[in-house]
Amino acid sequence: MIGQRIKELRQAHGLSLLELSKKSGVIISSLSRIETGKMTGTIESHVAIAKALGIRLIELYAGLDTQNPAAEFRQANETPEKQIQTRGALMEPLVSAPMERKMLPVIMTLGAGKNAKPERSPAGCEKLVYLLKGQLQITVGNETFKLKPGDSLYFEAGLTHSFSNIGQGPSSALVSSCPPSL
Repeated sequence: MIGQRIKELRQAHGLSLLELSKKSGVIISSLSRIETGKMTGTIESHVAIAKALGIRLIELYAGLDTQNPAAEFRQANETPEKQIQTRGALMEPLVSAPMERKMLPVIMTLGAGKNAKPERSPAGCEKLVYLLKGQLQITVGNETFKLKPGDSLYFEAGLTHSFSNIGQGPSSALVSSCPPSL
């Protein structure tokens, strides 16, 4: 995991999060989220972190390419590795080590009449939502979209967006973000 690698290198260099933030120009909250696996960061942030640590980018990535298999199969009856309750919605990652991937596919479940708190992903992040069950209203920036099963919405997730279940029962959707962002 890139976050664990950055943390190990930071600590080996005797730097605090704040010190690495100042040296790299990457804001401390982003560094913390990267180290805890909540986000992967961008290539630009990785370059800045590597420079601040006095290493080449290839050294930062050393050993990371063997962690995820080329293909991962999950049968329908398998329970997910973990479920994440975030912003009022239940997220079920469809892959292991989701924050280490180039995209994050999840099943998002939202109870009847429930709203997920508005969110804004880092600039450059994109999302695809495919509604499986129920009715979902998605607001992206100043636009609102009402989805029924089979509808999809692709959008720039760097814009503020929110999800509302406007149906009588729970809604579930396949949501994929690239790069990974919760």
